[in-house]
Amino acid sequence: MPTTSTSSALSGQGDDEPAAKKPADYDSSQVIRWVSESLRKLVREHIPLLSAESAVVFESPAEIEAVGENKLSLYLYQIEHNVWLRNLPPTLSHRQPVSAGPNTLQVTPAPLVVDLVYMMVPYAKSAELELVLADELLRLFHDVAALEGPLLHPGLQQTGNQCIDIVPRDSSIEALRELWAGFGGKPYKLTKLYLLSPVRIPSGRPFDTDMVTQTELSIVNTRPLPENFNPETPCTT
Repeated sequence: MPTTSTSSALSGQGDDEPAAKKPADYDSSQVIRWVSESLRKLVREHIPLLSAESAVVFESPAEIEAVGENKLSLYLYQIEHNVWLRNLPPTLSHRQPVSAGPNTLQVTPAPLVVDLVYMMVPYAKSAELELVLADELLRLFHDVAALEGPLLHPGLQQTGNQCIDIVPRDSSIEALRELWAGFGGKPYKLTKLYLLSPVRIPSGRPFDTDMVTQTELSIVNTRPLPENFNPETPCTT
């Protein structure tokens, strides 16, 4: 029978690739916070009215009492599984053997991939300034359609998040009012929803497995032989 190994059933990247970064090198529990911080930094750096340290907050509108100040509620209100990137195969990378040891493969489990839905609610010293903030937010996320490169927190790049799209999410006024109904009787304010996708969260530690370098095959005939069978007669078909 063939000699098999766990690695023979897995698919992934080719051989001779550098070993994947171990989860010990970063704190994967910070990924969602890093996305929020990257988004807040983007807003503060591009909208002067919201450049103050305390101008962009993660609290929901139910927790905000913005009287006489410019503020943006950058509230993460929903986390959804990304159905298109579920059940991805693990990544395989070749590890050099230690001394004369056998060749091994490092198996990195596929990450958990989610989508983050934010609601953005601008507050200002006047209704006129709130319209200005809304205009600047819309133009910002039209011009900057993704978090990538220097816009990303360094920890996001280490966890495999090289590009996170910023996608406007349309919603009916009825759905928005229903959402606001959970904010302790606060009156409805202008609200815009944005989807950030995909966000990869490392799901497990890499582990080593042996590489299949040799197989053995033996064939056993289980069917009855004919009565005139002669093993010394050469096969002619």
